[in-house]
Amino acid sequence: MKSSAGQWILRVTLPVDPVYKTASEVATLKLVASYTSLPVPPVAAYWDGTDSDSSADKSLGLEWIIMGKLPGITLSDAWTDIDLDMKIGIVESIADKLHELYECKEARFSALGNIYGKQELQKPSLSEAPYSIGRIVSMAFFWDQRLQQPVNRGPFSSSAEWLTSRLQLVEQECNDILESDQTDSDDKKDAEYFKSTVQRLTKQMKFFCQPLEENIFVLHHDDLNSHNILIDPVSGALTGILDWECVSAVPIWKSCQLPHFLANEWTRDVKPALGEYQEADGSVSSLYPEHLKEWEVTVLAEYFLKRMESKNSDWINVYRSSERIRDFDFAIKNCDNLFMASKIVKWLDVLENNEPYKRLV
Repeated sequence: MKSSAGQWILRVTLPVDPVYKTASEVATLKLVASYTSLPVPPVAAYWDGTDSDSSADKSLGLEWIIMGKLPGITLSDAWTDIDLDMKIGIVESIADKLHELYECKEARFSALGNIYGKQELQKPSLSEAPYSIGRIVSMAFFWDQRLQQPVNRGPFSSSAEWLTSRLQLVEQECNDILESDQTDSDDKKDAEYFKSTVQRLTKQMKFFCQPLEENIFVLHHDDLNSHNILIDPVSGALTGILDWECVSAVPIWKSCQLPHFLANEWTRDVKPALGEYQEADGSVSSLYPEHLKEWEVTVLAEYFLKRMESKNSDWINVYRSSERIRDFDFAIKNCDNLFMASKIVKWLDVLENNEPYKRLV
């Protein structure tokens, strides 16, 4: 879609969380554009599914947003064509922007949830601020049939309230499986296992949340992967940060962490030597680019943390002091994941036996 002002993108969304998802995404984009220098798409028009006098708003039958198309290519597409020095510059630019958002007073709130403009809240607000916190919009709260589950969806006044609701959603799913006559025995066995894990995590809540209880929640982009970052492939300039749907105001311990594209599961401290990846036929093993990227991400993560450490704020101290609560958050996120369940259970065994603490991630 083109206009005299440039190119525009029409984003259409399924009603995974009707009204709230689109309304909060629009408010988030407008807040970030208004109060920070983060390069985000401008919103030209939208329809969030609410009543409208315009037939054009409803003509698609789905919620939509028209937003400006930003220049550049994704970091994912550029990765293999740019050198490490350029990547370091990009990572430091991203750190600067994320720290700006972290420090932005207009992006700080006294409750946890998603932000909405006053017109989207559809109710009177005593606050003079143009944006307020409302119910959360998160995949953890609308995935599969979770939108129908009767749990607290915020705004939340504490980490414990938010984490408890997430555990309750998993437990209710397990109960539905166990009570169904159409579920096979293997699924019921898994549900019993997951439910037990949820109950064990619930008992640990007080040991993780009390020391870190907070009244400050900050807007945080929790899916900043290499597909959501736009750069100029020639200069390395940061040109866009995309995908602000389901972005919430979260506790500061949740905000002070590595962005998704630097949170590599596998660290590699030594640069792989190309000569060690030669195949018999003279070709290079497919493992080489994979291991090279692991090493680069390990290096880049250190540059990101050093950049944050250079800031005159509490960001790096919060990051270093919140390892345990991040582990707990990870356990809740993956407690119904068959691939992670046994690792989480072993971690819980250590906690319950009062053994020396071991990191989960």
